[in-house]
Amino acid sequence: MRDQGRRRPIRRLGVYSDGPYGLIDANGAPRLVPDPADHPFLTFAYAVGRALGTTVVFARARRVDDASTPLLPDDIGVVELPYYSSLTDLGGLVRAVPGTVRGFWRGLALVDGVWVLGPHPYAFLLISLALVRRRTVVLGVRQDSLSYYRARLPNARWKPALAAAWVWELGFRLLARGLRITVVGPELARRYGGEREGLLVTTVSQLRDADVLDEPEPKDWTGPISLFTAGRIDPEKNPLLLVDALARLEAERPGRFRLAWAGTGPLEGEVRRRALELGVAERIELLGFVPFGPALLERYRRAHAFVHVSLTEGVPATVLEAHGCGTPVVATAVGGVPFALDEGAAGILVPPNDLDALVAGILRLVDEPELREQLVRNGLRLARERTLEASSSRVARFIAGEDAGPAPDLAEGTDQPAHV
Repeated sequence: MRDQGRRRPIRRLGVYSDGPYGLIDANGAPRLVPDPADHPFLTFAYAVGRALGTTVVFARARRVDDASTPLLPDDIGVVELPYYSSLTDLGGLVRAVPGTVRGFWRGLALVDGVWVLGPHPYAFLLISLALVRRRTVVLGVRQDSLSYYRARLPNARWKPALAAAWVWELGFRLLARGLRITVVGPELARRYGGEREGLLVTTVSQLRDADVLDEPEPKDWTGPISLFTAGRIDPEKNPLLLVDALARLEAERPGRFRLAWAGTGPLEGEVRRRALELGVAERIELLGFVPFGPALLERYRRAHAFVHVSLTEGVPATVLEAHGCGTPVVATAVGGVPFALDEGAAGILVPPNDLDALVAGILRLVDEPELREQLVRNGLRLARERTLEASSSRVARFIAGEDAGPAPDLAEGTDQPAHV
């Protein structure tokens, strides 16, 4: 199957990443409204498609009256697929099959190749149809799918469904033996066959060259300390741990710490309740969804530290954004996070769900200026290597069947890793 990627030049890239979309009429044309959690990746995918020519998104979409997140650019083509709420909506999933087949087949006439993100049951359908129509197929994996699905199970009765997720991942790994694949971070690379010609390790970044600071902005670390986090308030992001950490910091150093939080999600109400119970509600500012742009970057730059506590991750774009803004990072060592932090040389790594280690890591940033400066310096270096322009152009060349160029050498110029 490897040679199928060289049958025709790719000028029109189709992108499939299952996720809920809104579809809104703007000046008589449909425009995509992505889920906040998918907005960073779709912005990146658009840049990849633009480097090749044009981008067409296969979108499980429903019509909406207004946009809760910024619209995707108006030059993105849209292939509308039947909407269903989630993979746990088994009835909706089955009812959507005929319309999805028709949508895939119709959409494949509009593209030269497809970048299929998975594993997902409909991803296999699109791959099969694309091969029948002799379109280039490149696979993509963004995160540990088993951990992702496990964290999103509605309740314990759904645990047998993880067997299906395991089969989907096995199927993707088998397909990756014959099709080229992009993976986010080296941990996923190992799961999909390791370093080789047909596999590209990449990052997903919205941070442009112009967004990366030349020098970090000076901050006063002797007074109030502002912490910042960004991300969807979902179970796999472990948001209640941040509230517990803020309460512990308040107990140890009263009045010193505040937390600003950009993001929305189903656990937002629980976050508010836990903050009230622990007496830190006045020290948390929930900002809602903040799109990538000047306002979000200003939040990063104003913060003393960025804190990231997920239970499962790919390579989080938020860590890259913090690096580019000269903000030191404390993050849990899961998924591709150690890769994002250069194994601890560009941020403090802590075990997942470890309150003591998380608090200790934050206090190290406050109390150890030399460590702090070292982490910021290494973070800025990595940010310059992982901008939107650099990462998207590598992926575009890989999808086109060209030499993507060497990955940044993370071993050069790093200092002593920081772990707690």
